[in-house]
Amino acid sequence: MNIEFTIDENGVLSKAEVTGTAYQNIPKGVRNIGEGEFSEAVDLIDLTIPSIVTVIGESAFLGCDWLKKVTIPSTVRVIENKVFFDCYSLIEVVMADSVIEIGEDAFSECNQLEDVGLSRNLTTIGNRAFAWCESLKHLYIPKSVVSIGEDVFYGCSSDLIVYTDEGSYTEKYLKENGIIFLDVKKVPDISSR
Repeated sequence: MNIEFTIDENGVLSKAEVTGTAYQNIPKGVRNIGEGEFSEAVDLIDLTIPSIVTVIGESAFLGCDWLKKVTIPSTVRVIENKVFFDCYSLIEVVMADSVIEIGEDAFSECNQLEDVGLSRNLTTIGNRAFAWCESLKHLYIPKSVVSIGEDVFYGCSSDLIVYTDEGSYTEKYLKENGIIFLDVKKVPDISSR
């Protein structure tokens, strides 16, 4: 596996090119992954974003077809629009509790996505954030969420169950949109997250 890149004086990664199968860590010294930087990098499989990274640009990993797992560190507060859009093989996302916003289409068309550990401090979920995530069967949305965009679960399995807190904004949203949900307090292993 080879990765060629440039890191400027501000820690912005640019001109990244990945060749060969990669269980990849982002290069040391990177604080900002630029817009579309790894877009269509089909060789990325397992990605750990280092704790020095604070910004992941829009569409940064769009179309990374073989990416299976992503770990987002506590230094990231916003997952921009389309960051993981159309990462067909993405199965698991581990998100630190620092993330407060998920942008539009952030995980849209991640057809194999099964497991997403959302931040307990999340406040905003953008339009179509999980649209066409056909393998997503369970998702816990914390009571901290106060804004959910349109068509967030469009095209998802009819078996999708969303867990949330009774009386939360999310419960109201789910009722209004006819999405199956359960009170998190009634499912002990979920509420302990």
